Amino acid sequence: MEMNQTATLAFSQVSKQFEQQTALDDLSLQLYPGMVVGLLGQNGAGKSTLMRCALGIIEPNVGEVSVLGSSVKELSSELKTQIGYVPQQPFGYEGFTVVKALDLHRSFYPDWDRGLETEWLQRFDLDPKQQVQRLSVGQRQSLALIMAMSYRPKLLILDEPVASLDPIARRKFMADLFDLALESGSCVLFSSHITSDLERVASHLALLKQGKLVLFKEIDALREQVKLLTLAEGAQLPEELQVLNRQGNKVLVDNFKQEFTGLIQAESLNLEQLFMELHS
Repeated sequence: MEMNQTATLAFSQVSKQFEQQTALDDLSLQLYPGMVVGLLGQNGAGKSTLMRCALGIIEPNVGEVSVLGSSVKELSSELKTQIGYVPQQPFGYEGFTVVKALDLHRSFYPDWDRGLETEWLQRFDLDPKQQVQRLSVGQRQSLALIMAMSYRPKLLILDEPVASLDPIARRKFMADLFDLALESGSCVLFSSHITSDLERVASHLALLKQGKLVLFKEIDALREQVKLLTLAEGAQLPEELQVLNRQGNKVLVDNFKQEFTGLIQAESLNLEQLFMELHS
């Protein structure tokens, strides 16, 4: 499928430095329609820099970033209306009611889905007559999500989108996000520190460490192929295994397929365990 499609978002050997600090290091990544990609990494791993490069907010020092087949440096107005973004911090519209804020925002997007807007207002229990500045942080984030999703963008970028929502609202949102992406053929890239959310709805995981893309795999393949191995002394690893981290006789690997001489145990990990082992 992907071989015959144009990538919705593509990074080609992208590096970005801020003074002496490397934020992205020779990163290549391709995302396609229907993917819901969870972005995981420690603070400072490069997640926000990656997203800002994807949006054209900052330029890489090296490499190319393209969205919907066009360089982010040369996006047309039409292509820009096919990108949705929700930052970590809810934005503006102070002095507006919810309905007036939506009226203004809607005017910029010819493909706005009023039915989707109404449905999500009800789902998040937002009062259209409420003043935006009187909304809680979680309610503002809900409004930002509605504004980003109601025109069904082809690329939706979400930076910690549900951190301010309560657990019930968060779970509903993440499930609906996956369904909306499949229904609309959209591609979703979202960062989160909540590994249970990533496991629940992401189709793929992109894991960053110190600006490098350490893993990019389908969630199901990750469960099958990423293992924590316990080795006997002197055991030799097969060449096809990619070593992600090593602590004594414990080795975190990718591309595990079968047992080999000297292997004592191959342990499957959930995302939280994987994250901890990778950074131990």
